Amino acid sequence: MKKSGYFVMLFLGLGVLNGTAALPFERQVIDAKISIGYGLAIGDVDGDKKPDILLADKSQAVWYRNGDWKRFVMTENINPRVVTRFLDNVCIAARDIDGDGKVEVAVGANWNPGETSDKTKSGSVHILKRPDDPTKRWESKKLDHLPTVHRMHFVKSGKGFELQVLPLHGVGNRGGAGEAVKMLHYAAGDWKMVAHDIGLHATHNFDVVSKGGSDAVIVGGKEGVIFWNNLKQEKIVSNPLSRGVGEVRGYGGGKDRLVATIEPMHGNEVVVYGAPKQGSKQPSRTSLDATLNQGHALAIVDLNGDKKPEVLAGWRGGKGGIRIYTQGADGWKAEALDDGGIACEDLKVADLNGDGKPDVIAAGRGSKNVVIYWNKSK
Repeated sequence: MKKSGYFVMLFLGLGVLNGTAALPFERQVIDAKISIGYGLAIGDVDGDKKPDILLADKSQAVWYRNGDWKRFVMTENINPRVVTRFLDNVCIAARDIDGDGKVEVAVGANWNPGETSDKTKSGSVHILKRPDDPTKRWESKKLDHLPTVHRMHFVKSGKGFELQVLPLHGVGNRGGAGEAVKMLHYAAGDWKMVAHDIGLHATHNFDVVSKGGSDAVIVGGKEGVIFWNNLKQEKIVSNPLSRGVGEVRGYGGGKDRLVATIEPMHGNEVVVYGAPKQGSKQPSRTSLDATLNQGHALAIVDLNGDKKPEVLAGWRGGKGGIRIYTQGADGWKAEALDDGGIACEDLKVADLNGDGKPDVIAAGRGSKNVVIYWNKSK
């Protein structure tokens, strides 16, 4: 595979110290000139059966072609100018929902978290229309929305696919108090919005996991974590057990279900919740790390094929970085995937080269880069 940019073999911190490489990765910068890199998505854009990388940057939505990693602008400045500038893009979603082998794409823009009442001044949701040549500009269709649009995913429900969009705040919310956040549901095709009250405030992120042929959704917010499948809602973690949740990711199901979080929003602590201990109804809570500086990216995935998931957490404050937390007989151990080379705003995990091993893709805010960490584990 042709690779652009520079790359170097990285070995995770503890492996270097003890003379062994537990999880080796090769680092490749594919873009060193982004503006912010708010959000990443992974999917086949051009139909060549290889996953591409999509990025919601400050003023542009772009994709990087798998192989040469060339950057193509899909759309830019998709909202009206506000005084002297356009408000930022903030999120992106990509998934093949019609079975043609090419992803559909949505973008969240008009990022204005301080305006929670007026949707004309805060938030927007756009479906992008694919051109015949996906390397050219895509048309944008703006949908109805509520203020402070912040995160989005295409989700498979019992009725087909829909786009689900999570605002940061409820309408009129001030200081994390007031009306609860409503998840916005857009049925594929007509894209009409239905809003569902999820009972959380100051929600920062959500995750989608497969359950029974459809998708289940896990949402983190001020009051903890909730889980639902086709709007059947269940609270998993409540305060005061959690410190309020910024990032959240799920793994597995039933008694084997694990939920990873970063607490509080933009916080310092990486936490894993598992099955309740005997005699308790609350899930067990394990703190993996309390030293992050503005934790802002998270994943939980089996990186080395041992049937046990690792947790990845990225932070954007200070020099920034990414750590991997690995389960062992004596508990969890933290190892550095990148120490100071990326001020991590978002990360995804996907097998980009078809070798059966998940690779890590990250976008750096202050470092202004997009980086692939190629999984070289045996």
